[in-house]
Amino acid sequence: MSIAQKRISRRKFMILAINAAGAGAGLLIAAPIVGSILSPIFYKSKYPWVMVADIQHVPVGVPTAYVVMVDQGGDSWQVPKVPRTVYVVKLNLINQVQLIALSNVCTHMQCDVHWDINLNVFFCPCHGGEYSMDGTNIAGPPPQPLFRYQHKLVGNTLFIRNVLVGGS
Repeated sequence: MSIAQKRISRRKFMILAINAAGAGAGLLIAAPIVGSILSPIFYKSKYPWVMVADIQHVPVGVPTAYVVMVDQGGDSWQVPKVPRTVYVVKLNLINQVQLIALSNVCTHMQCDVHWDINLNVFFCPCHGGEYSMDGTNIAGPPPQPLFRYQHKLVGNTLFIRNVLVGGS
């Protein structure tokens, strides 16, 4: 084969160059799309433990409210911490104290509930929902018990994470 036969015509060269440029542009466009689709598979959201309080002074049978700043678990964005009310309840069950950390958000319409000392229930002022001391729904429209925060005790110090688990 001679050199003249190995040469590519201008027309063929331009076709190859345009196709290569189109493929490169397609890869540049597709890479972020594929990355955004696949990234949640490899990302593990981290919710740090947040100190609530020393529970040594929390009386048994009296829900005690604490406001803590919790992480919202933002992925790659810097998301500010938000205040959340945590009701710490010590229950005396057969001579054994059980500790629960309840969310103050009603499971009906996400209104804030509060402990009503006169009624001895958690009361939702929006639609009259009532919850017992352990978070079980007992009256009104709430479909589920109050959610509980994941918690751990280190000595007498209570820590929570902004991860809610099902009610009682």
